[in-house]
Amino acid sequence: MSVPIIPVLGGGMNYMSKIALIVASEKMDKLFPAVTLATTAAISGWDAEMFFTFWGLLALKKGYEPSGVSLDYKAYEGKLTEALASGSMPGWKTVLEQGRATGRIRIHACSTTLGMFGLKQEDLESFVDGIAGAATFLSKAKDSDVSLFIS
Repeated sequence: MSVPIIPVLGGGMNYMSKIALIVASEKMDKLFPAVTLATTAAISGWDAEMFFTFWGLLALKKGYEPSGVSLDYKAYEGKLTEALASGSMPGWKTVLEQGRATGRIRIHACSTTLGMFGLKQEDLESFVDGIAGAATFLSKAKDSDVSLFIS
């Protein structure tokens, strides 16, 4: 398999890095790390594949705004809400849009979860690149340098 190469500072060569993220939660404390990692990777020249499945798929539903954090972090929910309300921290979709502007982030909605929730592609945000099953996503993620499951 041929791996694309890109020049790096100092005249050396490096292969194109890639991150794969499986997002299985719609909670703010899970969405922010997922989109921050994908966006940081994209801005750094990496490709990013994101697969939203189970409860994570809810975040892709048109008009959906996550509220709340996981029970383990309830004590910090007010700080996050305050940072978002004051504008000192951008919303998760804003962070994702910054990464998507690089053209290096691809968003996949899980086909099985869509069926479970009775949703169709037209129910999803316009930034969703497509619907994929687990096998399709795995074929896109198999050559990733970093793979993370965020739930």
